[in-house]
Amino acid sequence: MENEGQIKLLVLVTTVIILLLGITVVVLFSFFQKKKVGYIAKQREVQQQFEEELTKSKIEIREQALQNISWEIHDNIGQLLSVARMQLNIIEASLPENQQEKISETNALIGSSLQELRSLAKSLSPEIIKNLGLIDSIQMEVERFNKLKFIKTELTVINTPLLIQSDHEIILFRIIQEFCNNTLKYSKGSTLNITLTYFDDSLQIIAKDNGIGFDTQDKNKQLGIGLLNMKSRSKLIGAKLELTSVLGKGTQLDIKYKLPEILIESFNG
Repeated sequence: MENEGQIKLLVLVTTVIILLLGITVVVLFSFFQKKKVGYIAKQREVQQQFEEELTKSKIEIREQALQNISWEIHDNIGQLLSVARMQLNIIEASLPENQQEKISETNALIGSSLQELRSLAKSLSPEIIKNLGLIDSIQMEVERFNKLKFIKTELTVINTPLLIQSDHEIILFRIIQEFCNNTLKYSKGSTLNITLTYFDDSLQIIAKDNGIGFDTQDKNKQLGIGLLNMKSRSKLIGAKLELTSVLGKGTQLDIKYKLPEILIESFNG
């Protein structure tokens, strides 16, 4: 009986030890698994931060390049055209009246070109966009397209506009500008409608043309770069971007931008 009791005790102790070992293994496995998951998540976060910083740097470089082009157009090319126009005025005044007509036409063309270049310089300058704001900047592009008869363009604003930080407005404007440029280059459409709908804490932008559309799976390099630019910009400000297109019916850009929580709290406060 004594031996039997010792055997039972030994079995019990052995079972407890095995259970404790099993629990220890499970706990250690769970611990290291969590550490592994945490490490992977941290690596992903670091990679994402790196990609965001890289995208931000690229966009800043592009904006600076656009600023430089804007200055070049406004200061140098604009000045040269102004001088050319003045010289034409002098020549025109010295010619007989029957020979002045062609000079007047050329002068008018230079005047129109000068006005268009100044308008283009404004649309390229981040500082002017920052000063004008999103709505007026888009309206400026709309007026430029309509004036030059590129495409019949219309802007609609629904509800009271929100106060959006200027850096985000510049990015939203550049996305719309990219879409509009692609519309002019590829759509062969006759109308382009841009709608800004403001909600309490968000903004939805829909830009739509009635062009030929395209296959979204198409490997066209230029289209791909344009879409990539729009998507990378939208990610930088936490906006959701969707581009849909139907062959023969046109293309639509849909941007959903949510106001950062810190701004919502300041409005509500």
